Amino acid sequence: MAENKDQEVELIDEEEIITLYDDENNPVDFYEVACVEYKGEFYALMQPVEPMEGLGEDEALIFKVTEQDEENDAFEPVTDESVLEAVFNEYLNAVADAEECGCGCEHDHCDCEHDHCDCEDDHCDCGCEHKDK
Repeated sequence: MAENKDQEVELIDEEEIITLYDDENNPVDFYEVACVEYKGEFYALMQPVEPMEGLGEDEALIFKVTEQDEENDAFEPVTDESVLEAVFNEYLNAVADAEECGCGCEHDHCDCEHDHCDCEDDHCDCGCEHKDK
């Protein structure tokens, strides 16, 4: 979990599917991309499993998460632009922190086959996933 200004962000690598229901009670499956704590509230960044009209392939929706009971959470779409922007910025900061590469290659998602990469340039030939993006 990355910490940023007393906020916490958990980037989620697993592909667990969460099913939510639209206004017409149709099931819609989502992947949870991240969980962000912002001002004491929890938010989930969710990407639809299937393409969704009006939403790009690399875009996500943000839901406020509240505990409904001991086993279930409620997901409420966030419509407040200032909250959307703040939560998304927390997510972007966490992603940037996770992907920083001074070529020490000490991040969780690095596929580097070397114990240590000592290049000091902006380029990196150690195989780090983030350098291909």
